Formats: sequence, C-alpha cells, structure tokens
Amino acid sequence: MKAGFCTNVFKFEEMEYAIKRLAELGYDGLEFWQQYLENIDIKWLKDLMDELRLETAQVCPYFNFTGTEEEWRESIKLAKKYIDIALTLDCKRIRIFTGRVSGSSATDIQWDMGIRGVREICDLGLEHNLDFILEMHYDSLMDTSDNALRLIERVNRPNLKVNLQVPIDEEDVFYSARKLGKYTAHLHAHNWITRDGRINYTFLDSGEIDFERFIRTLQEEGFDGYISIEHALHHPVWETAEHEIRYLKELIKKLSR
Repeated sequence: MKAGFCTNVFKFEEMEYAIKRLAELGYDGLEFWQQYLENIDIKWLKDLMDELRLETAQVCPYFNFTGTEEEWRESIKLAKKYIDIALTLDCKRIRIFTGRVSGSSATDIQWDMGIRGVREICDLGLEHNLDFILEMHYDSLMDTSDNALRLIERVNRPNLKVNLQVPIDEEDVFYSARKLGKYTAHLHAHNWITRDGRINYTFLDSGEIDFERFIRTLQEEGFDGYISIEHALHHPVWETAEHEIRYLKELIKKLSR
C-alpha cells in the first residue's frame, strides 16, 4: 500500500509549491484533477514528478454518460484525451464519474448509456494497461455498493475497478469494504465525527471509524493500492498533510509485516 494526497485542495498558483512540499513530507503519489491538468504543460508536470520521485496516483476527469447523447460522445473524446495524459504521466488509473444521476434514481435508458460508455472507455484503456476507477459518489450510478457491483458486472471488463470512498449513503463501512474490497484499487481515505446528524471530517486516527480495522478488512479482500487523503481542510491543510502522512506511514508499515 502507498500514501497519496488529492491536490484539488490547492489553488492553481499554489500547486508547484504543494507538490514539492508533499514530496518532502513523504507521500508516494498525488492525484490531479481536470481543472488543473487542462491548464498546464503535462510534460513539465511529468518532469517535476520524476525529479521528486513521486507517482501520479490517479488523474480525475469528469465524464457524463447519463446525460445527452452529445455529452456521451464528448465523454468518449475526453477519455481518449486522458488516456494520453495518463500515459505521459506514467499513471495507471483514470477516475470515473458517470454523470450527475444516481444509480438509485437512474432510468433504464440512463443505466444503459452509462454501461455502454464505461465499457467503451475501458476497452480503450485495455491496450495501454490502464485501469478506469469508479469513484463512489452519491450523484453517480455507483451511489451504493450494490449499484457499483451492478455496473461492474454489466460492464464486465477486467480494468474496471473501484475508488472506494466511505461513507456510502447509510451503509456500514465494513459492509462496503467487504462488498467492494476485491474490486478496490484506490481509496479516498476519510474519517469523521457525527454531530447533530452531520458528518464532520477529521484525522484518520481520530474519528468514530476504526480506520485500522477498516484497512485490514479491505486488505483481507485483496486491497493493496493507494490510501489517498481527500478531504484535507477539516484542519489547516498542512497540519492535515503532516499529521496524516505520519499516521499512514506507521499504519502501512504495521500492516505490511
């Protein structure tokens, strides 16, 4: 397992400094979002990452396979573009959002469009040994573990994996881990404290979830990917980054014995 960090918390003008500081802190890899990647020289980023001995853990574009036919076609074009970006960055994972419709409310037509779209981009990635990663999210087809499994089974491609991100709706996190662990290639790591019915994110070792047990459960199902810090603004971002890398390095070392 490796420690990652989601860079979407940084402003564009902060990014180069942030990349260098995250490398100094000891992170193994970083995630980059479409908003950043569309506005930089990708070769420059690759050279910087190589210099710092960092991996690009995942690139994160925004597809929409459940909207209009035009949006569907544009998403295929976008996937081709991000395959090229991923190859330049020597990145093996491309994040998927399926659109702005949840699996629980999608029509049969929207499900069919989503399945066809995801299958087509997975086929595009196969020849390059690229995985497409479904980010669990309330407004995508994979809004629950059961719906994620439905999509995976219907697409039926070996390079379709899961970016697990709990909590999922009202699912128990260990249920989610057992259900999706064998497909999980990447984790957006969260912990939280619930107050007045609302989730308040906090450090991984300070929330109400036994995070070590959660990772052990995923590990038992075969998980060996990135544990990536996503919601980093519950404390000042550099306090979060420093705290979480210390915790993750110790946890990964402990679970690798």
